[in-house]
Amino acid sequence: MTKAQEMYPLGRDEIESRRLNEQHKLLLDIVGGAIDKDVPLDNISTVADVATGTGVWLWDAQKQLNEGAGESERQFHGFDISAAQFPPAPAGISFSEHDIFQPFPAEHLNRYDLVHVRLLVTAFPESEFKKAVENLLTILKPGGYLQWSEVDFAHVEAGSVDHPKGPASALPWMKFTEVTKISKCAPDALYNAYTSAGLVNVVNRSSTIRGRTDLTERAQEWERKFFSAMMHVVLLRIGEAADEDEANRKAAVIKLDLEEYFAAGKVIDVRFGTVIGQKPN
Repeated sequence: MTKAQEMYPLGRDEIESRRLNEQHKLLLDIVGGAIDKDVPLDNISTVADVATGTGVWLWDAQKQLNEGAGESERQFHGFDISAAQFPPAPAGISFSEHDIFQPFPAEHLNRYDLVHVRLLVTAFPESEFKKAVENLLTILKPGGYLQWSEVDFAHVEAGSVDHPKGPASALPWMKFTEVTKISKCAPDALYNAYTSAGLVNVVNRSSTIRGRTDLTERAQEWERKFFSAMMHVVLLRIGEAADEDEANRKAAVIKLDLEEYFAAGKVIDVRFGTVIGQKPN
């Protein structure tokens, strides 16, 4: 079992697959599409999605490329440490099991014009970003683009004080980041990893859900499901629950506090950063 498998706190069942697909739709609206505007769509013929999960990003990337650069024969490949959520794939899309920290098979080296990664912040400590980026560069063509979107938790604690029930979820979560050494601001950590690895034209684009009144209800639903799935794990890991039963009881109380927070029209100040960089020719 790898470090990523040991740390990954969420399930891989049908319920989690549905949550991931709903999360994907929200994220596209938050960050502005599957493929970032700083990635030129022309001449992209091979695309990899690492930690692909259900593969849902690949379908929207395929659609965006067809609409923005014309339909043509393109190859799309999804990698994930587990095949449990792989869907049936149409022509042009394939999947394989692979750990982001392990060397990629020879047939994938220097193959992809665009490599995409998303939301691995809870899967490994911040110190591992550099190693992951360096490994991903081996499958990227010279001149190709690496696009990685991550969660920025840096504002969660400060933003929670706008309502008495705000800290209920925020404070245990921030303690969890300290105990597990996951990144509080993964986009910044990625930016440093990109520049250290020699990527050029690096951009760190931040997106927020606070103030997006068009997304408030969907953002609340995403946060509701995310924290419901995570909170009992968080309480166990930070030592505030002795066993599963106590963790579930305390998590239920926190969930009620969160509902009161949402009822006041609030959204936990989780932000997202998309980091784009180009492999030198």
